[in-house]
Amino acid sequence: MSQEMFLMAVAGQTIFREGDDGAEMFIIESGSIEIRRVARGAEPVATLGPGDFFGEMAILEDQPRFATAFARAPSKLLRIDRAAFPGVIAGNIEIAIRIMRKLAGRVRRAELRSAEAGTALPVETQRTASPSTEFTPMPKASVSRPSAPVAAGISGAAMTLVHGPSGTRFTLRGRNEFLVGRPDPVTASVPDVNLGALDAQRSLSRRHAKILRDGAGWQVREEVGTLNGTAVNGQRLKSGVAAAFGPGDVLRFGSIDVTASAED
Repeated sequence: MSQEMFLMAVAGQTIFREGDDGAEMFIIESGSIEIRRVARGAEPVATLGPGDFFGEMAILEDQPRFATAFARAPSKLLRIDRAAFPGVIAGNIEIAIRIMRKLAGRVRRAELRSAEAGTALPVETQRTASPSTEFTPMPKASVSRPSAPVAAGISGAAMTLVHGPSGTRFTLRGRNEFLVGRPDPVTASVPDVNLGALDAQRSLSRRHAKILRDGAGWQVREEVGTLNGTAVNGQRLKSGVAAAFGPGDVLRFGSIDVTASAED
């Protein structure tokens, strides 16, 4: 990868301004970037770090920049122009899926704002609100059911995931679905089981896996686009296919191991 593809930004440098023409996006190799909008004043819309991306909307929509990008700290940015963008998407499914989720979230927020105003989102707005409508919807991942129930009585109990080295405990109760991963400042989402603080190697995807509970017990299912894998007792899972687990089983998300424990 040539040095020309990288932008070395000093602290305080403006990468681009709201309203500028744009033909490239950036992936943060190191440093910190703030995204700002004129309507919000000095308050940042988002603060991004290594592994995050920004500026993709100018490539997808061929429209002026939606916001201003500002370097909070010295930053190394991978620059991807419009011509190179299809190859990046083809070679990195996690980036592709995160962009799709970001765009889908934008449409969903527009629909919610319209519903709160007492009007349905016009059909034409739905078509133009986001390029995500150009993508063919991805089929729902299949979910395998365990051949035998997990330990007796566990289906009605809470489950706790224990990280041995730190003693951190994540208790799962009150719902049937829990997202595992690390925070995503691009979409402003935080997973139910937030392992970000434990992930010094940055091995986790932001939407890494889901833990599911039904009448048969507990299951874990790796999310589509996860890069570094999910395992139960050392057995690597296939993406989108759920596997049963119970008390005493060890779940691995990226490089993070947690042990399942039943709660009354």
